[in-house]
Amino acid sequence: MNIRLTAFDLFAGCGGLSMGLRDAGISIKWANEYWDAAADTYSNVHVDTEIFKEDARELYKKLVDGDSRLPMPGEVDIITGGPPCQGFSGYNRHRSPEDPRNSHVDTFLDFVDFLKPSLVVMENVPGLLSMSNGHVIKTLIKSYEECGYKTKMGILQAGNYGLPQNRWRVFLYAVKNYLPLPEFPYPTHEFPRTTIFGAKAFRANVVRPPKAPDLFWQPQKTITVGDAISDLPKIENGGKSNGEVYRSGSSSEYQGLLRGNAKKPTQHACAKMGPIMFERIAAVPRRPGAGWLDLPDHLKPRNLARHGDKRYDNRFGRLHWEGTFNTILTRPYPYWGRVIHPEQDRVISVRECARAQGFPDSVQFYGRLTEQYKQIGNAVPPILAKAIGKEIVKVQESKLN
Repeated sequence: MNIRLTAFDLFAGCGGLSMGLRDAGISIKWANEYWDAAADTYSNVHVDTEIFKEDARELYKKLVDGDSRLPMPGEVDIITGGPPCQGFSGYNRHRSPEDPRNSHVDTFLDFVDFLKPSLVVMENVPGLLSMSNGHVIKTLIKSYEECGYKTKMGILQAGNYGLPQNRWRVFLYAVKNYLPLPEFPYPTHEFPRTTIFGAKAFRANVVRPPKAPDLFWQPQKTITVGDAISDLPKIENGGKSNGEVYRSGSSSEYQGLLRGNAKKPTQHACAKMGPIMFERIAAVPRRPGAGWLDLPDHLKPRNLARHGDKRYDNRFGRLHWEGTFNTILTRPYPYWGRVIHPEQDRVISVRECARAQGFPDSVQFYGRLTEQYKQIGNAVPPILAKAIGKEIVKVQESKLN
């Protein structure tokens, strides 16, 4: 008999982590997201989830007070989420919930300590590891231990799991001391080796594939920019597609996966760049590796011309069909990375960012254009989350509680 695991997703964003875990067979029964636009996106995708739109600290008070919409201890198998770690100094179960020094991580731990789930999955950026010279992550691990959990940390490259994007993320498992810890999923795809900023002291936690395929590791090929977005119709700077169908049939398995049964793309709209920025974009050559160093001198940004060098060659970078995306951020601004379309003189669209993150075309993002970009940039890629969810289900389904 299969017992479906139940989860509570705190700091749920637009639902990338929940989507992947759900696709792995985990039931997301509750979620919380304070930002209206992201919560609306989440609700539209997760129609069977009880979604709360509250400050997590206020929701915790309702939890303790026995709000009937919220779970009781013993009813949640898994708590997940990616709480911001700024301000976290160490968990203290005896402090007051009204303490203004409380951080989001403290509140996350409050939920864990009250609901006593069998498993916790936290996600964050690699910068967490270097925060306060590593003190934050070490204190976080110690806090879980004091609550009766043992932990395992993994630093994963999303590109190794079938994403066309360089995206390193930190995942921390915490399970009750008497339960087994899940493994982190083994890489399934080839992907260029890239630097992990801030993780030098935690190299042992990096989940890396072998340097080359061998008898035991037969990876799938790297998913490219072309695999992800070559079928989307042409749009102009600041423009959007107006009911146009896809430019072609699915030219890759990845496109077919994300298109599903859709007949035409939606939310294929991009931010409009001003005159000077647009002139720079148009001047970047259409070739692999092109960026700000290829601009004529009069268009090179002054601070980059004064201080920049080849270490910053992604700035004002143009993508190319056979390459991969830089880490998708909350805003496709050319100054910060390679976000110019391979052929068109514009930044990548909302739908192209969603494709890079592995969101199906059926997912509709709510809010203004800037909010849509931000939701996608903040999200856990569903494909990566599904790989993690499969490992959780594999080891935990017959062991929880």
